[in-house]
Amino acid sequence: MRLPTIALFVLCGCSTTERAPVAPSTAFDAAVSDVASVETGETGASADARSDSLAEPDADAGASERRVLFIGNSYTFVNDLPAMLAQLSESSGVAPRLRTESVTVGGATLEDHWKGGAAPARIDEKTWYAVVLQGQRVEPIYPGASFVTYAQKLAERATAAAARPVFYGTWARAAGDAVFAESWSGGTPDAMQDRLTAAYVGAATTTKAALAKVGEAFRSSLKERPALALHQADRSHPTVAGTYLAACVFYGVLAERALPSTATVPSGITADDASHLRDVAARVP
Repeated sequence: MRLPTIALFVLCGCSTTERAPVAPSTAFDAAVSDVASVETGETGASADARSDSLAEPDADAGASERRVLFIGNSYTFVNDLPAMLAQLSESSGVAPRLRTESVTVGGATLEDHWKGGAAPARIDEKTWYAVVLQGQRVEPIYPGASFVTYAQKLAERATAAAARPVFYGTWARAAGDAVFAESWSGGTPDAMQDRLTAAYVGAATTTKAALAKVGEAFRSSLKERPALALHQADRSHPTVAGTYLAACVFYGVLAERALPSTATVPSGITADDASHLRDVAARVP
């Protein structure tokens, strides 16, 4: 099912390159967006109290390297979250090292990924420690959307491939966005976040998956340090600080420990703000 959009969906491309621990890209060759315009001028990184940790790890849980596949859209590829996570892991100097790859398409829903075929094929292609599943920005709460059905299909595909499914719990739009005129949004950022979190908790519970509560981390940071922008001017996509916060949450879930302060801090983020964001990520319930 195609969800409503404010701008053209543009194919970013399905990544097939392993994200070794290198600095994330700071620009994108294609317009990216499931909403108005996306600012891409921010520079990327030379870059738990966790959200739900991975349940029942196998014998390889203590291995020095863990391969992670991200499946999502612009909330994953803006600022190159997978590459930033790999770089943070490498620069931390502690095990495990996270090696990341991704399948990303601008504006894609989980149904799009399932029916497009590339994501299921990539799940089956290698032995993954975890497969991260990110729905389109409003897919989990939009009336009539097929989020539950395809979240379950993709999570079960990951489990069948001996990988751990991990849902990427995304954030609400920033205050003032047009989406809050829609009743299904809840009308405010807090209400929208409540609904998004509930939908992702439900999907994770049903499929016995882990959940990276990035949206809840956004909510906490914005309340504690409102001057630290996590949304770009479109009120949707993440700034570099927003992506860094997401990476810190994912590190906690996937490495099963808080990100060490020895890890690289992305360009443009102060040491004090980085410390704040790591602390927020470590306190996500």
